[in-house]
Amino acid sequence: MPLSGTVAKPRIVELVQAIRRHPDAAYAVAIGLVALATLTRWAMGDYVGGEIPFITFFPAIIIATLIGGLWPGVCAIILSVLSAWYLFIPPAFSFELGSRELIQLLWFILFCGINLAVVAAVNALVDRVMAQEQDMRTLLECAPAGIVVVDEEGSIKLVNASTEKLFGYKQSELLEKNIETLVPARLADMHKAERKMFVQKPQARRMGAGRDLTGRRKDGSEFPVEIDLNPVSHDGRSAFLATIMDVSERKRAQQSQQRLFSELDYKTRNLFAVFEAIAGLTADQSETVADVKYALNGRLQALARAYAMLARGTPEGLSLATIINQQVATLLERVRISGCDVSLSPQAAHQFALIIHELA
Repeated sequence: MPLSGTVAKPRIVELVQAIRRHPDAAYAVAIGLVALATLTRWAMGDYVGGEIPFITFFPAIIIATLIGGLWPGVCAIILSVLSAWYLFIPPAFSFELGSRELIQLLWFILFCGINLAVVAAVNALVDRVMAQEQDMRTLLECAPAGIVVVDEEGSIKLVNASTEKLFGYKQSELLEKNIETLVPARLADMHKAERKMFVQKPQARRMGAGRDLTGRRKDGSEFPVEIDLNPVSHDGRSAFLATIMDVSERKRAQQSQQRLFSELDYKTRNLFAVFEAIAGLTADQSETVADVKYALNGRLQALARAYAMLARGTPEGLSLATIINQQVATLLERVRISGCDVSLSPQAAHQFALIIHELA
């Protein structure tokens, strides 16, 4: 996973987890540790005598439980009891027990049980912590946004897979590098100053609120970003976590929407200007209110048909033949249309529609 070594699993932890996933290996480790403890106790025989027959078995049981878990630990206790009983509790090479030796053996079993319970509880706590850490790593890796952890000096300590995709760097190329590596060169000094201000007064907030932020890829290209900052702790030191989103698609959508609004505004103002001109012309040319109503209604219908054709047409404009056919649809039995076709721009189409309507 593209996470820095500060949150990656230590090699020993990975080895222990691999052993626990294979019960045969866990029991083999327990048996091997008891065998080693037995050989060590045998070698110490002349120095410690028979008074402390269990001295080397306690570490074996604890280590077997830490590595293999509860049941390999129980196995280690049973093997340790049998080995110490047969080999080191007088009389040696016998399972006979006196009252003193029986009490000694029972105390050993009791202490082994206590050790086993304590170590099993520690194992459960460690497993919970490791599961939470694994969940955190999975969450970081699956996050669609780039996540970068930076210390007080601006050194990058952690990146996730999305950060690599966003900026085109590999993990090894970013870790321990300065965060200004991901900032356009012309903005590096300003970013450094703002970073120092954030370190002095850390709080969760949106970076550069009200301003357009830009990130720099490995190839030098730039793209718009949105960054959220959160103070965190890293190895007992203050740091901050930056969540980086590529907002290129959002910017393009906003620009497209703005163009659409501008075009709609232009067309609306143009339509009202045309309507005003038609209304004024109609009023000037008509003698009665009925004449105004009749002429204005016909011209507005012609204009509406022209705009309807424009809405269904192409951005390049409309065919003059199409406009003529539409405007004289009720007079086709009295009209003959011939000649080459001409393509009219959207601006001219509604004007020709009104001209043809007036001629008809």
